[in-house]
Amino acid sequence: MPGSLKDNWDEFDWEKELRKDDERVAAYMDELPRYIDLPSEDAVIMKHLKEKPGLVPPDGNYAGTFLDNIFEDDFESEDDFTEDWQKKDGAEFYIAASRLSRFWAQFFALQSDPKITVPAIRILCLYGKIMARSGDLIDMADDDYVPLRIALVKRLLADVNELMGLFT
Repeated sequence: MPGSLKDNWDEFDWEKELRKDDERVAAYMDELPRYIDLPSEDAVIMKHLKEKPGLVPPDGNYAGTFLDNIFEDDFESEDDFTEDWQKKDGAEFYIAASRLSRFWAQFFALQSDPKITVPAIRILCLYGKIMARSGDLIDMADDDYVPLRIALVKRLLADVNELMGLFT
């Protein structure tokens, strides 16, 4: 990202982009059940997403968005992975969200009422969003993209508020 036009974005530009990425993820997840396990499902889903003008970046380039590398393997080798991230600011929040997510998944797995399936999965997805956003914050250097950090924290708080609303 350094050296791009995004270097000049303020928190509101980043907020708009984060919301747009959320819309892209939601649209992808809406399309996925229709095409899962079909040959070239990724290409079919991308074709359908590109037909939705509000989701396509103005230049048609998905670089730097959720869809940029959605189909690539995203893993680190054990040699590259260290536990240093647990010492960074915000790591405790990520770890707590991970534990709560696991407890919720275990609780949900014991339930037999089909009426709670959709709300329970929605809660799991929110935990995932919370963990992803907090992970992004942990990975960023404190002085990198301060407006993006502000926008991420705002979206993180909105996700936590939505999650708490589902439990009331």
